[in-house]
Amino acid sequence: STCPAASAQMTAAGAVSPLEIARAVESLYRDRLKPYGRILRKRIAEHASLFGTQEPSDIGVRELRGVCEMCPWLSVQDAEGADWTALLVGQPQNFVDVYSPEDVYPQQLWTEAGRYFETLVGDDMVLPGGRYMCAQVLARRNLGFLVGYSLGQIAHIVQLAISQKKLLGYSSGTVVPYAHSQSMMKDKHAECQRPCPGVVRGKATVASWDTMREHLQELMKTAGAD
Repeated sequence: STCPAASAQMTAAGAVSPLEIARAVESLYRDRLKPYGRILRKRIAEHASLFGTQEPSDIGVRELRGVCEMCPWLSVQDAEGADWTALLVGQPQNFVDVYSPEDVYPQQLWTEAGRYFETLVGDDMVLPGGRYMCAQVLARRNLGFLVGYSLGQIAHIVQLAISQKKLLGYSSGTVVPYAHSQSMMKDKHAECQRPCPGVVRGKATVASWDTMREHLQELMKTAGAD
């Protein structure tokens, strides 16, 4: 279906058409990515570049929402924070929850992913900081352990690799193998700051008490001798 009001507004703004919005939303459904406003805008820009149309740099997420709300085949709903979603009316939703802590992937995937990330060097090991764009880069590399997974699933794998598996971490706003990340440095620093000095202090405390006990025994002997 077309939405003339939206089409007129977008044309006046020199931005995207309802057809481009529909194409972007449908592609996110295929990727099993919930079409949040910020992701929808990115996908529209990607399609603009891919299909040679003008990139909609002059429309913000808020303006995009207004246009989506005029489209009868879209249901615009508020989401967490200040974000929103544009859902296809009457279409089943099979999105991946990229924030879910549940690991539903085989151990073999994590084993192969770990080996792969450990071998990365130079520019190859520097990935975009966002899960969405990081997943896109990994998907384009045609990695064997990611074959058959949707972009939404790959984004979830990236999330788990960072938050649980310690295969990836952050460094200056980018995602890198964990061994090269500031995350690893912070974890090691935290380990040293908490357990290590504690152990040292503990040993020092035991040594001090032993020394004190020896001195007390000497004093008691001396006192007894007097």
